[in-house]
Amino acid sequence: MLKITDDVKGLEMGFTLDERQVATLAAVVKQEWFDIIQKMMEQEVKLLNVRLINTATSNPQEILGNHAIAKGAGMFYIGFIQRLQQILQEYNYNAQGIGTPENPEQPPYQSEFVSNPNDEVS
Repeated sequence: MLKITDDVKGLEMGFTLDERQVATLAAVVKQEWFDIIQKMMEQEVKLLNVRLINTATSNPQEILGNHAIAKGAGMFYIGFIQRLQQILQEYNYNAQGIGTPENPEQPPYQSEFVSNPNDEVS
């Protein structure tokens, strides 16, 4: 699926993931290859920022253009990772089975909300 679809050119914002797709994402981010891809994306954003810093011209349009490219790439990467984190946080919450007959009243607490930080709550 390494292709760019025509949907990228439009402004359609109605894309939602189904349960199977969310589960697939949850499995993907736990694999080593995703860490490699993430490092590659971060490196590309850094390289665009270095290109901006090293712009050797007195032409303000070129400087502004490089700034827009670096800013856009950073915004895309951060937005992508934040959306992925939000999707996976909801998936992990739902996967814990809270509110089921087997686990009716055991809400998960993040470590910052635990009264004793040494007590790990799963």
